[in-house]
This record gives sequence, structure tokens and C-alpha cells, in this order.
Amino acid sequence: MKIKKISQGFTFIEMLVVVTIIGILSAVGVANFKVANQKARDGRRQGDLQQIRAALELYRTDRNAYPTTVQFISPLAADGTTYIEQIPSDPLNPTYTYYYSSDGVTYTLCAYLELGGTAASCGANSCTGAICNYKIINPL
Repeated sequence: MKIKKISQGFTFIEMLVVVTIIGILSAVGVANFKVANQKARDGRRQGDLQQIRAALELYRTDRNAYPTTVQFISPLAADGTTYIEQIPSDPLNPTYTYYYSSDGVTYTLCAYLELGGTAASCGANSCTGAICNYKIINPL
């Protein structure tokens, strides 16, 4: 009479293969999540600059000039009209600000995008602690 040996559980090699596959899938997921977050922050930065741009255009329409660099404070207001309640800050580090420069006739807005662009000369070395690589100039 033969006794059958019943195997229970998994072998060490099977467990090692499963853990390796889970590790690889996790690494790919984390990398994709990081890039998605960077894209989202860059989109927010671009949106913030467009929001500031809209407020600046409203200011210019009412006052016939853009606010100078010194006048560009939060809230951006003049003669009882508030054009922007709070000037947005960088989504990654709220202490960073976007770079703004104006002589009243033209202005330059700059930001640092995590995923791209070449360095843009914004009249200053730093807008968010790094070289600016996204710039809006008006008038074009």
C-alpha cells in the first residue's frame, strides 16, 4: 500500500516569483503616479498664470496701465475694485511665488514647470526656487 503525500502551500520559488511580479507592477505604478502629479502641478501653474493674466488685463482696461512690479501685491485692487483676491502661489511649495515684472506698459509672468521647457529669461534668476522655463509676455 502506497501512501500519497499531499502537498500544501506554495514553494519558495513560487512565492519569490509572485513577490517579484508584484514589486515590478508597484514600481511601474509609482513612476506613473509621480509623472501624473507633476503634470497636474504644471497644469495648475499654467492655469494660475492665466488667472493672473486675466486680472492684469482687467486692471489695464480700468487703469490704462498694468500694475508696476511694486504695485503687484495681494489682493490686486485699485479704487475699490478687486481684480484678484489672492495671487496664486506654486502648488508644490506655497512659499514660492510666480515671477512678475512690469513697467506699466508691458509685463512678464514666469513660472517653473517641473516637466519641461528651456530656461526663460525673466529678468530674475528665480521664480520658484529654480530657473523659470514658462513665460507669458504681454503685449505679445
